[in-house]
Amino acid sequence: MNMTEMGEVVAYLLRYRTAERQPSGGRKRRAAREGQLSERDVCALIDDALDTEREALRDFLAGQGLRLRVFEPGDYPGITPGSRLYALLPDTELEQPPLYTRDPVFAALRLRQESRAELAQWYLQLWLLLHTLLYTRLNRALSDVSRYQEATFATTELVELLREQLEGLRELGDTAPETSRALLDERGEDIARRVKAFIDLQMRAGQLEAVRETVNDDSGDVWQQTLLGALEAEQIGVHHLSHLVDLLSSQASPEPTHEDGPGDEKTRADSADIADEADADAQDIEAEEADLFADDPALEETGGRS
Repeated sequence: MNMTEMGEVVAYLLRYRTAERQPSGGRKRRAAREGQLSERDVCALIDDALDTEREALRDFLAGQGLRLRVFEPGDYPGITPGSRLYALLPDTELEQPPLYTRDPVFAALRLRQESRAELAQWYLQLWLLLHTLLYTRLNRALSDVSRYQEATFATTELVELLREQLEGLRELGDTAPETSRALLDERGEDIARRVKAFIDLQMRAGQLEAVRETVNDDSGDVWQQTLLGALEAEQIGVHHLSHLVDLLSSQASPEPTHEDGPGDEKTRADSADIADEADADAQDIEAEEADLFADDPALEETGGRS
């Protein structure tokens, strides 16, 4: 792998975040296109690289705060026998340079003339509610990476959950966090449009993939978390969101029952408190996910974790 090929491999990984020898789930290999290698060629170049070339690739990615992790069949469910999956991830031990832009996120979520702070709040709320669907309702911990194939939801479920969240904020009246009140100005199809834009961002970031697409089904499209998404959620939870866990734990309140569901008033109040306490962190949390499709991971072969 010469320097030109290394640059092409990195460009591919920055675009798609993962590459597989034999794609799973019936997905076809990504074909080559102008200025971009095919998925087959990317895997072949990494597989055949000499130790010195792998070291150069590792150093190149480390300079961007990134790491390329390698997973074999048996590390996690969904990796085809005889295949190998390469995943580009942020390196939590390195700082990422300020060269990646969040502008695509703000552009996608903006419907009118909202400020960046307001858009960060929309992203934060949607991100938290997405994790309610992928984790909370499954009684699943962030460390349960191997259960990523169970984590599915319909578009309409996220729309309804967001609608319930906003209704909960309205019920709080003047006690609602000042930073969240801008979310109550939505009208018409704003909620559905923002949810669609958010899901599209997650798809581009390699966090979600379509399970099935429907035309006349009232439930709408169905999405599943990807292995990359599960790995990054675990990483973000361990290294960046521990203060939010401490915040909830310190409230010493009873846990909501399954019957209460994610729209329960206490859950909404907790979310409102989080939004208020974490206002200074909102754009950081948004950046963790927002920058995923624009940046992230160095070459390190690791085994999976359950």
